[in-house]
Amino acid sequence: MIVKLKEKNPDYPDLTQDQHYFVIGIEADDYRILNDYGKPYLYPPNLFDVIDSHEPSIWITEYGDDGERYSYPPSLNEVGFFEDYFDGKDEALCRFWHVVNKSLSEAA
Repeated sequence: MIVKLKEKNPDYPDLTQDQHYFVIGIEADDYRILNDYGKPYLYPPNLFDVIDSHEPSIWITEYGDDGERYSYPPSLNEVGFFEDYFDGKDEALCRFWHVVNKSLSEAA
């Protein structure tokens, strides 16, 4: 999935207006994207226009108790994965960049 930031928002200085972003996953309905600093943060979907709605067929999708959506590639779908990533754990960092690089090359 590819989205484009609708307009510059002072609450999100790490995003650029009209920039296209590749959605890595969806967590509690928010998009996880690589921001302008290369960090995989969560952002509300109302900030973006969807440019390409195609989602990888390998994504695992689940719904929470309130109907919120969670969708990730299998290897990023483990509970605590992004906590490990942001804690700088080598295995999580390597796995993340492997998945993202593969996804980006397939999308190109």
